[in-house]
Amino acid sequence: MYPTESKVVPLSRQFLESSIALIDAAFSRDPTLAWCLSAQTPGFDARRTNYLRSYLQYHHDASLPVLGVWVRDALVAVSYFTPGSTTENTSSLAELGHQIASGCGKRSLHRIDLLRRVVESKLSCHDCSRIEFIAVSPLMQGHGIGASLLRTTLAYLQDIEPDKNVFLETGEVRNLPLYLRHGFSVRQRIGFPGLDQYLLRKDAVCGGLATSNE
Repeated sequence: MYPTESKVVPLSRQFLESSIALIDAAFSRDPTLAWCLSAQTPGFDARRTNYLRSYLQYHHDASLPVLGVWVRDALVAVSYFTPGSTTENTSSLAELGHQIASGCGKRSLHRIDLLRRVVESKLSCHDCSRIEFIAVSPLMQGHGIGASLLRTTLAYLQDIEPDKNVFLETGEVRNLPLYLRHGFSVRQRIGFPGLDQYLLRKDAVCGGLATSNE
């Protein structure tokens, strides 16, 4: 459960810098970012920050939803997600790619594009809602905040698009039990040298019947 003094609210672009810092700290050892951004080579911390800044700016520019958890006056957790009805803007995606190449290097962009292509080829989920990031400040982890924020995010998506399945992916094996407890199931595992990426989906339930895209 959240601490009693916490609150969950939609998060505006005003808190972009706080979100970047929070996710950067929470994902400092994330296997997927480590693989995409070549953690074994110098400059990884800067590439990770640059990538997060580029993506989160894109997310806010597209007016996609963000939820934040506040404890007193501190932002302690965030959820960035994309409703399934969202139509991607090709020019905005191209600009995002340019920013990633500039701030993280062409090798990083190549790996990000490769992972995206392989994921899309393995799982038919083109109109699923997607959870992009759920991050809890390292100082606040272990108190159930991440689980509560995940439930709130799923409830938000259920309210606005009850017929959409929800997709997420992770390279962090220790997070799988959390997702499984919240109704996700592992649909695919993609193996790369240095990364095992798990693709999970929670099927929508409409009128008591689960729906599926497969």
